[in-house]
Amino acid sequence: MSPHRGSAGSLFRPFYTSHFKGPAREPVYHPDDGYLRMYLRGRAINFFSPSDLTEYEVRSPLPAPDDKLRLEWVYGYRGKDSRNNLLLLPTGEIVYYIASVVVLYSAADHSQRHYLAHTAEVKCMTLHPNKTVIATGQAAGVDRRERRLSGNGCTADMEDITQLLAHVRVWDTVTLHTLHVIGIGLFERGIACLAFSKEGHGGQHLCIVDEAPEHNLSIWEWSRGDKGTKITESKSGLEQVVAVEFHPVDIGTIVSCGRGHISIWHLDGGGALTRKLGVFDTKQEKAKFMLCLALTETGDCWSGDSAGNVWVWPRGSNKDG
Repeated sequence: MSPHRGSAGSLFRPFYTSHFKGPAREPVYHPDDGYLRMYLRGRAINFFSPSDLTEYEVRSPLPAPDDKLRLEWVYGYRGKDSRNNLLLLPTGEIVYYIASVVVLYSAADHSQRHYLAHTAEVKCMTLHPNKTVIATGQAAGVDRRERRLSGNGCTADMEDITQLLAHVRVWDTVTLHTLHVIGIGLFERGIACLAFSKEGHGGQHLCIVDEAPEHNLSIWEWSRGDKGTKITESKSGLEQVVAVEFHPVDIGTIVSCGRGHISIWHLDGGGALTRKLGVFDTKQEKAKFMLCLALTETGDCWSGDSAGNVWVWPRGSNKDG
């Protein structure tokens, strides 16, 4: 591309004009101020042109430049609205995420590696007992209207829409290769939390809680097939769920928690999933928001609430001890 000419012609494709809310608005170049104004989801965004650009034709297509961008360093960390968002690998690398990037940071040599396969913001992650495999869950990059349009014969690229749906990716931390992509098209808004089953159970199961209105909890054999195999699912209720863990001792037992509740789930040999709600001690004020939980080697569950209290739930009981 000549340094004195520019174009936004490649932006004029059906996906751009058909799949965003409100009437389509075309890009406009403002030569006096030197910026291109575009509208994404109805919001105006200004892109300023290089200082040596003298001509800009919005609708005249030009070939893309030969140069490619490469991600070198990621600044920031998603912590405000995220739980269980730091992992430590045997290599000494710290794993965290921001936007659609999962960062593997080595403090020893101050370097980063990046897992870049996600297509929308990452919301949660969990580490497999083998300490080399990670599962990460993303939010939906398209809303219901865009999904409906893509399913009604729109000329938009269907593959692009599919990849933007909420799903879980299981990947190898050594090679950064994706092993399995689970649940594309099955989750409404995004993935709230994840957990692998423990080492004593082979780590073969993956629990996924989605952010749909009823916060479905599903159990998967994650390594069975490219897309995993769902064993069962159950509605968790309308209250937000922020953490889930498999029991380290009792096979088939899962604990989840969130706004105003803690739940003990049991998966029987036939694939049926049942739940008992935690019963809070009437002598204390009920927890308004249960933020985190941890299970000990003996099977007791410890959970922390938004008021700074720690609740202990003895193994095999749904009453705090």
